[in-house]
Amino acid sequence: MCNRFFHRFCGAFLTLTLLFSITIPAVAAVPTAPVWPSIYADSAIVIDYDTGDILYAKNADAQMVPASMTKVMTAYIIFEELEAGNIALDTMVPISAKNAQLSRDGTNYPASVPLPAGSSVSVDMLLKLILLPSASASCIVMAEYISGSEAAFVQRMNETAARLGMDAHYQNCHGAHVHYLTARSQATLVRAFIQRFPQVLEYTSLTSVNFNGRTYRNTNYLLPGSQYAYEGADGFKTGTIAAAGYCLCATAQRDGHRIISVVMHSNNDRTRHTDSQAILDYGFQVLAQRSVFPDISYHWVRDTVEALYAQGVELHVTEGQSFRPDEAITRAEFTAMLYSALEQQGLLPAGELESDSGEENAPSTQFYDIADHWAKDYIVKAAELGLINGVEEGIFSPDTPITREAMMVLIDRFLDLPNQNGLGFTDDGDISVWALEAVARVTAAGIFSGNDNNQLKPTNSASRAEAATVTQRLIGMDHLF
Repeated sequence: MCNRFFHRFCGAFLTLTLLFSITIPAVAAVPTAPVWPSIYADSAIVIDYDTGDILYAKNADAQMVPASMTKVMTAYIIFEELEAGNIALDTMVPISAKNAQLSRDGTNYPASVPLPAGSSVSVDMLLKLILLPSASASCIVMAEYISGSEAAFVQRMNETAARLGMDAHYQNCHGAHVHYLTARSQATLVRAFIQRFPQVLEYTSLTSVNFNGRTYRNTNYLLPGSQYAYEGADGFKTGTIAAAGYCLCATAQRDGHRIISVVMHSNNDRTRHTDSQAILDYGFQVLAQRSVFPDISYHWVRDTVEALYAQGVELHVTEGQSFRPDEAITRAEFTAMLYSALEQQGLLPAGELESDSGEENAPSTQFYDIADHWAKDYIVKAAELGLINGVEEGIFSPDTPITREAMMVLIDRFLDLPNQNGLGFTDDGDISVWALEAVARVTAAGIFSGNDNNQLKPTNSASRAEAATVTQRLIGMDHLF
């Protein structure tokens, strides 16, 4: 029963393998990569919120002036204080005469909202004033309330930046004056903010706030109903001073995916928003086309590999989730891929077969070159079932690529083909002597044919992409078993 199983299996499998090596270019559809956006900003980045992966970058590690994007760090520390219970949203913060005056100094502190001297304003309102109309004096009010002085608060800002792995050096809590950080660092901060305090989006998604009888608009015009409304946008913060140009960090969510963008030193208010739209579009396009293995995102084998991965098939990926589709597949890799695929689909005989060697634990010691190999268990199990053999006594050669003529020899062995001659390829002379008769029979049967140039390429290796495709086709043909 077992011999019949493997006779049918190997014939079907190897036939598919060799046929597929010829036909795959005709049936594969290669995804088209999204068009790289052209933007005005000198520095920009888009990251995947879930993974932190960079989806787009332009001079993302250049030191740039963040302007009022500085206020994101100020707000982050305010939320830390809220979490610690040191303040509450309804905590009333006193407004000193000095800070009331600063709030009216539009020259040195642009975009500030006038604060009434001698009064108190809630933390909740100050957060809204900081994050929406970008009120610089409100930042100073909170900095002094939390740390005793702006200088002490700024020290905490830099300590927090270091803890988050940011490349930043703050010199004030509002960004109205010059200091530097990178677009990558700003994106890191926004991501950390949303992860730790997702309620911040309840603030950054507001399009306006009413204070002392006046309405102040959010300066982020990507929000719904705004001039440059972007689908899914719900934050984050703008920044503008002469040295910084026009900056905007933003976040948007679509189809269950959130991404974060930063543009720095764009030309004007319009371009910082259109730049943001362009790179957000690009980011979502990349996400829509991105594979679990980045090196197959635009490869014809993508759908097949992803299907095998979802089924739990052993694909032997490298660190960093690289599939390496065009590399030659090794004997060990193919054995592991094939065995795990059939096992997952219940297409292997139940239980392990006894070895006919008569020696205790013979299968596990049959091959002396797999003792410490990652695929040892797959190789041993496959050998126990008679699925694979060594290249010579005691040698499996796990990291050797499988050649096309070796596959044809296996086809001949298991299919018991008639003794006919299908040779006549321009490279017949490249066929190894030991494989010649088998190749003649397999090609005569029409199981394997040459390419457009009538070349058989017998000593070429099968790629990992071809092996994955054949494996996926095979497990879909359970009627053969």
